[in-house]
Amino acid sequence: MLYRYNEFISEGRISEFYNDELNPKFWTKKKNQKGETEWVLDRNVRKKLLIIAKDFYSKFEDTIGKPKIVDIQLTGSLSNYNYTKYSDLDVHVLVDFDKIDAPKKVLKSAIDGIRFVWNLRHDIRIRGHEVETYMQDSEEPHVASGLYSLMDDEWIKKPTFDPPSVDPADVDKKYEGIASDINKFEEKLVKQNTTPSNAKELYEKAGKLKEKIMKMRKEGLQKEGEFSVGNLAFKKLRNEGYIEKLIDTISQAYDKIYSE
Repeated sequence: MLYRYNEFISEGRISEFYNDELNPKFWTKKKNQKGETEWVLDRNVRKKLLIIAKDFYSKFEDTIGKPKIVDIQLTGSLSNYNYTKYSDLDVHVLVDFDKIDAPKKVLKSAIDGIRFVWNLRHDIRIRGHEVETYMQDSEEPHVASGLYSLMDDEWIKKPTFDPPSVDPADVDKKYEGIASDINKFEEKLVKQNTTPSNAKELYEKAGKLKEKIMKMRKEGLQKEGEFSVGNLAFKKLRNEGYIEKLIDTISQAYDKIYSE
């Protein structure tokens, strides 16, 4: 069950960003051969994700050849207790980059480009959640609190139920300040007669705010983890559409700079 965020402190409930079970759309509890109860991924969901992942992988053949797939893994918040209704199904296709005859930097750039085009062209949703696909070096360390092998149909790392200690007032304060700034940028762009020179100033300031938000999230993750104030404020901004609004404002301001 997902509880209201502002009840976390007053009633001791789990927060907007934490749940007392894995998402029941995808997971059920069953007993394994040892008699232990564990979360099992829905077989139809697993089948679809494997098909999608292999179709995604096929798009790389002209660039990387056909190195063997080491594993296909489900990671992110939908393999953990910290999912929300906005969470993606993060599917990673793992291959050994050392088996590919290309410089690592060039290879990464090419892979990022193909992945971007794939995700841009496809809007796949399973039970209301978007599927995001990635290509990953099998030798690259992947830090995740919940990691599931779709190929082997078993947990690589089982998630641990460990509700965080979060002060919602701190998250809301940071969120509301940034959301207000984004609204003001949009208002200046839309409601005022913005000249190219004004648009340039707006473009630069909005760009700095975007950098500030990303820095806030990065530092929060590094220092305190996924339940840091900075990361939770970022998630709330993203979930409420403010990140998208800021990016749109930056794009429109750029267009106005060069429009006559």
